[in-house]
Amino acid sequence: MKRIILIFVALLVFSLPLLSQTKTNLDLIYNLIDRSVLKAESIIKNKNITYSFLYKSPDSFSFLKSNVISSYVRNGISIKDSDFSADKLEHIIKNIRVDYSNPFKDGFFGDLLMERTIYLEADLVLSDRTEIKTYDLNVAHKDTIEVDSINKIENPEISFTRAPMPELPIFSNLLEPIIVVGTLIVTIILFFTVRSK
Repeated sequence: MKRIILIFVALLVFSLPLLSQTKTNLDLIYNLIDRSVLKAESIIKNKNITYSFLYKSPDSFSFLKSNVISSYVRNGISIKDSDFSADKLEHIIKNIRVDYSNPFKDGFFGDLLMERTIYLEADLVLSDRTEIKTYDLNVAHKDTIEVDSINKIENPEISFTRAPMPELPIFSNLLEPIIVVGTLIVTIILFFTVRSK
């Protein structure tokens, strides 16, 4: 008996870290940067040269520059953060946007969920002595999250990780307590009427 309880407790303890946590909006933006650089890596034909790297984005996205650079380096593209070469690689993040859909229920008594979509609009500009080419690196991520987790996934100091919260449905919030109270009343009435006969 002790062995069964010990095995059960061990399984319970070791399975707790396996529970998935919802990624924050900023974590997903970092993933989208990696995906956009992966698209750029498939576009860049000559990976044997070192490119002069230019990062042009609004000031609110300036802290993402280090993520962009490290993503290029991880993908095997040689870049230097200076204007030393005629072969230039510009990564321009134009916009980052988070959207939430209207909330919906997961089943009758389930949690209130909503779809989260994060958009990253970026351009890649490759230039050398003869030509300049521009490519779209737009990527998006869509998933479903619990409405209660919004405060945990948004970063209040970074404006582009936040989005306006859609209105919560009033009818579904009132319907559940009414059904529970109604069922309780019917059960009590039936209990006393059947018992009195």
